[in-house]
Parts: sequence; C-alpha cells; structure tokens
Amino acid sequence: MNQNEPDPSETSPSSSEEQSAASRAQPPALPREPGALSSEDSAGEGAAKSNRPHEPMEKEPGIASVIDALLKSPSRLLYEWQEGRRGAVLGSLAVICVGSFAVFGLLLGLFAGGTQLWAVPLKVLAGAALSGLITLPSLYVFASLGGLDMTLRRASGLLVSGLALIGVILSGLAPVLWIFTQSTNSIGFMGFLVLIFWLTACGFGLHLVQKNARTFGSGAAGYLALWTAIFLTVTLQMSTSMRPLLGPAAETILPTEKRFFAEHWFLTLTEGR
Repeated sequence: MNQNEPDPSETSPSSSEEQSAASRAQPPALPREPGALSSEDSAGEGAAKSNRPHEPMEKEPGIASVIDALLKSPSRLLYEWQEGRRGAVLGSLAVICVGSFAVFGLLLGLFAGGTQLWAVPLKVLAGAALSGLITLPSLYVFASLGGLDMTLRRASGLLVSGLALIGVILSGLAPVLWIFTQSTNSIGFMGFLVLIFWLTACGFGLHLVQKNARTFGSGAAGYLALWTAIFLTVTLQMSTSMRPLLGPAAETILPTEKRFFAEHWFLTLTEGR
C-alpha cells in the first residue's frame, strides 16, 4: 500500500468530534403510540383509518346499554351502526327517542291538562321526527362538502344518535320541569324554562353529531356548524308550527295562522300568549 495514502482504520480526531457533535444535535426518535401513523402513511387515508371507531359495545345493545354508550362512549354505537349489530342499536335508539320525547311532551301537557295531555306528546314526537327528516339531507350534503367520507346511512346514524341523546338529556331534566308545571301558572316563565332546557339538550346532542362525524375525516367544522344552526332553526320553527305546546288547547289541533318562531317565542316569554 502506498505510504502516502491515509490508513482507513485511522480516523482523525477532528472528524470523530464532528460526527459525535452531529449525533448529539439530533434528538432520539420517540416511540410511536399504539395505532399512531408513521410519516410515510398517506395523510388523508391514514387519518381516516386512525379516526374510525374500532371498538364494539361490551354488552348487548339494549336500551340501558345504549343509553350508557350515548353518555360515555358514543363511538361504540357508531361502530355497531357501521359494522356490528345495527338493527338492535337502531331499535334501542328508536325506543329511546319515542319514550323520552313522549315523556317530555307529557310534562308540557301537564301544565294545562285536559286535551293537552295527549295532544302535546304527539306534537313533540311529530316535531322531533319531522325535524330529523327535514335536516338529514343537509347533514349529508354539508358533511360531504366539508371533505368527510359520508354516506346517507352514516348521516342517519349520526342524526338518530344525536336525537336520542337530546331525549336522554330532556328525560334527566324531567323532574325539574315537573316541579314547575305543578307550582306555577306563568306561561312566560315556563316558556323560558322549556327553551333553556331544549337548547341545552340540543347542545349536547349536536356536539355528539359533530364529534362522531369527524371520525370520517377532518376539516368540516365550518360546514357542521352551519348545519347545527339549520337544525336549531328548524326545531324552533317546528315548535311554532305545532303550537300551543304550553297553556290551554286551541280550537284546532294545529294553528291556522302562520308565525315566525322569533315572534312566537317573544310573545310567549313576554306576554304569555
């Protein structure tokens, strides 16, 4: 070997120090959490797969277990709706919706009694069902426009789950509402209380819809917020079209005069009409 050529086994002190400094400058790679995506994964496809619900319900989807899942782990319901026991979940959600809204309507009817005892529960049930049917297409459209991997079946599952949670919240507030139906004659105060209860329950139910919708993608927050406003507007107008829900029954089951919901609720809160 040529004596002028450097021995490869020998490393100059300066190069060794440079390599050591470079290795210290780079932080060690952190271990990935289970289920986390690597940098090589596709951003869109990987995010969708990681966000999708992957755990079934621990118990059979009966009424009690579905209510428990609505309050604690709604993603399990979404899994069952997509890949599991959809029929059993749908049946339980339907029973929860019908029962809870009927109880809420009965409490409103107790305020005036008489014909309202059966008329108001029917109106509340019809109003909730019609509001869901009216706003389902817009939920599908806006979620799809926002980039979510949405289908009409998935949108139906989201909406039914949200309505069921609204009913569960209203049922939890039922004892408070019952006390005031038996202790006050003020239609204005009862209207204020019912409106607060309804908006509170809708807040929880619509948050559930938005949260579960994001399991099908990301970036649709603005579109879902717009749909939320549409849903609330429809329900408030439906309550106006089904009036009176508080106070004595009118001559006809449904009103013959058209009225905007803002005017109706303003008159209810201020003049007790």
